[in-house]
Amino acid sequence: MNKKIIVAFPVLLILVSSCLCRLDTRKLLLGCYWQDCVPERNFHVLDWKIPAEMFSEGALVSDMMIPSEGAGEIESGDQNIFWDNGNGSAIYIINRYRTVKAAVEEYQSRLKLLADDETKTPWTSPSNTTFSSSTADEFLIACGNWIFGKRCGMTARYNEYVILFHATIDDKMSYSDFEKIVVYIDSQLSNRLYP
Repeated sequence: MNKKIIVAFPVLLILVSSCLCRLDTRKLLLGCYWQDCVPERNFHVLDWKIPAEMFSEGALVSDMMIPSEGAGEIESGDQNIFWDNGNGSAIYIINRYRTVKAAVEEYQSRLKLLADDETKTPWTSPSNTTFSSSTADEFLIACGNWIFGKRCGMTARYNEYVILFHATIDDKMSYSDFEKIVVYIDSQLSNRLYP
């Protein structure tokens, strides 16, 4: 009986080590364990372009592009918009992360982008925008001063997705125009993630 235990112990040790190595391999390859990994999706962030007709006539609206640099996301897309000979601009960024935890951390860092460029004072939520997402896990609209004038931004987290929409507020992009685009972005994510 003791010989069986002596032989079984190394075999059991090898099996346990093998299982642990597989878990570490999954963590190494995917950046998460099974229970932490986000589900497979049948859509990609590049599918979520803001249509040109949501901006003023003559605005230059790019396609969604994959940025040249990443910060740990598994999917990333950027869209740039310019109007009034470049005096007005907007940027739309959507990133997808391997885990919700990573998305939460990125959302928190994005909040720092909604601040005065010089003083770093956080922007405030404007009284003339009333929209608040009913599906986003975290959501903030704020406005303030930026390099070339008044600007508003929206950042949100929907499960593993983190969004940033940032735009100049001027005669071609009113608070109402900004809010309509935010509602559009929210509906696109909500309809795909929470059908």
